[in-house]
Amino acid sequence: MVEKDSEPAASGRLTRWIEQLPLTQNHPVFGLAATLGIFAFAWLLRAAVNDALPPGFPYVTFFPAVIVTSFVFGVRFGALSALLCGIVAWFYFITPLNSFDPDGAMVAFVFYVFVVVTDLALVHGMQTANRQLRRERQLTRDLADAKEHVVQELKRRIAERKEAADALFESEMKTHLATQTAGIGLWQWHVETGNVRWDRTMFELYGISPTADGSVLYSDYIASVHSDDAVLQDMVLQDTARRCGESKREFRILRGDGGSVRHLLAVEVARAGADGKTEWVVGTNLDITEQKNRENHVQMLMAEVNHRAKNMLGVVLSVAHQTRGTDHAEFMQHFSARIQSLAAGQDVLVENEWKGVQVDTLVRAQLNHFKDLLGNRIALGGDDVCLSPAAVQTIGMALHELTTNASKYGALSDDHGRITITWRRIQGADTNRFVMTWLESDGPPVVPPQHKGFGSTVTGKIVRMSVDGDVETEFAPSGFSWRLDCPLENVMDKEDR
Repeated sequence: MVEKDSEPAASGRLTRWIEQLPLTQNHPVFGLAATLGIFAFAWLLRAAVNDALPPGFPYVTFFPAVIVTSFVFGVRFGALSALLCGIVAWFYFITPLNSFDPDGAMVAFVFYVFVVVTDLALVHGMQTANRQLRRERQLTRDLADAKEHVVQELKRRIAERKEAADALFESEMKTHLATQTAGIGLWQWHVETGNVRWDRTMFELYGISPTADGSVLYSDYIASVHSDDAVLQDMVLQDTARRCGESKREFRILRGDGGSVRHLLAVEVARAGADGKTEWVVGTNLDITEQKNRENHVQMLMAEVNHRAKNMLGVVLSVAHQTRGTDHAEFMQHFSARIQSLAAGQDVLVENEWKGVQVDTLVRAQLNHFKDLLGNRIALGGDDVCLSPAAVQTIGMALHELTTNASKYGALSDDHGRITITWRRIQGADTNRFVMTWLESDGPPVVPPQHKGFGSTVTGKIVRMSVDGDVETEFAPSGFSWRLDCPLENVMDKEDR
């Protein structure tokens, strides 16, 4: 039991520490000193291992220094660390040594600039999401304080009118307007009879048609709770009634109008009768599903940032493999253009996060680092569909994973493979669907993966849950394929429906 409790505690401490980043928001002098210290350590460590390393690893200790500095002390100090590390690496560890002569060093330097700029951008995005999470949690705490104030007011009114049930109902009506505005449902349970009365907001939260007098059976109430939470919910309520106390927790319900899962925040307080035994239990329910979804979304984005950072070097190698040139200058020109396109493609979701984006625009942005293959080895086309912000992010991440996998193992990993990307809006009297396909052909032999990683989760489970659709993948001998089929309204921007 102790081991199980220690894991959430450790996770909570780590989360609170991450929320405080960057550490030097109000102490820039400390941040500067720490940045210089990390840079100096990276320099000394690189010099110490110089003889043990083969040629071609000038930045092996400097990349971690830049990432740690930007993650812990902020992007500004990360940029300073990147500048200092780049200068030292160029002068001391890139041929010709002890010189800033660009001859023969530009490819390595361009690679260094691309990697550190991408790392700083990803860290900045993560810290922006971190700040948003802090604000959301503060809003939750403020709402909980407001709810507690309402509960205390209810307790006061119940104490004043404990002689009769009619006075309790009158108190409920007086607080109804205030709680309805905040979306808080009120209920009361007569312990002896097992009868439960709900206000209209409670029926709306649970997706149940209101009864004439607002009464429901306690057993029916518990049956509405998610099966994984029902036993604990009953235990807590029974314990609150037994000790005539208070309780507070989160639990899930299955709405009666379709079975969708909702997260509720509940607070209860028990009231004793004239004989000293618990007569009533009064409670509040507040729907916090959107808050839970936002927290899960931020965690998913943080995981995606980490995953994309790991994939970045593989994509760069693929871009270099696809680049051709008759001489060094031409190769550098083409390679630099693709690197810039790759960096721009990483920012497209952030740039368009709060507005609709055409499918064609999103696809081209995600394939921007292979834009010279569009119309040749990459064919795309489809109907005019403007995606909602949520769909832009979800489908954009899926396209990124498909592109990454194609560049590593599929049609873009050699000089012959082809990709066909299509999307359609199927509309009729009884159906309104959005269908998108990704089909690879003429590439290397297809080998199904031995295990599924985070990329498979993004293209499968996350897409399926986000747009409530069906996702099919097939590792056919002729080529890998991916297909999304979902309701059109789940992906279209509201203004274009």
